[in-house]
Amino acid sequence: MSVTEVSDGVYTIQFDHVRVFVLEDRPQGNITLVDTAFPDDGDELVQILEAEFRSVDRVVITHDDEGHLGGTPAVVDRFDPELVVPGGAKGFYEALDLEADTHMSHGDVLEGALRVLEIPGHTAATSGLLLENENILIAGDILEGSDRRGLPPGYLVPPAEQFNDFSHAAAERNLTRLFDYTIDTVLVSHGSHVYDDPLEKLNDWLLDREWELTL
Repeated sequence: MSVTEVSDGVYTIQFDHVRVFVLEDRPQGNITLVDTAFPDDGDELVQILEAEFRSVDRVVITHDDEGHLGGTPAVVDRFDPELVVPGGAKGFYEALDLEADTHMSHGDVLEGALRVLEIPGHTAATSGLLLENENILIAGDILEGSDRRGLPPGYLVPPAEQFNDFSHAAAERNLTRLFDYTIDTVLVSHGSHVYDDPLEKLNDWLLDREWELTL
């Protein structure tokens, strides 16, 4: 597994099929882990976190997919962090015998200037985190790097239809919500990150779609 600093104080931990994110000093002196990979990744994730960051103060789960929440029990058992979960992520409780300390919803701002952007579609409460001071979006599964679909890298697409449990049409239509924010970089859990004009590229991709934003 590899740990990479992709922006100042923003790290990725890459597993075979997904990557998770570590935020340093957001808020000051704290370590936030965003997502926890698959259940089989939990023990290794704990080892990496101990070796690289010593501890974890907060875990934020972006949505209720096994590959984004599966390692949570191992992380909670080892570090006893604050656990933050989207309020509509019922699958989290179906999968794990854990209780969240905090439920987040669209527009909430978590400590460390992390704004919650909820984009229903992939799941009912799929969310990303916007680092407002840096205009960086950690997308969770709101978006993927285009190269995950075998397309040229450097572009963004929503998850493929077979992976969208709630509504594929909504997963695309609700992306228009992102244009209310300033986003200069999109960091994804699958595929390649996009550092160059992500919203302009996303707008080009959505240009022929004429849906209204309805939730």
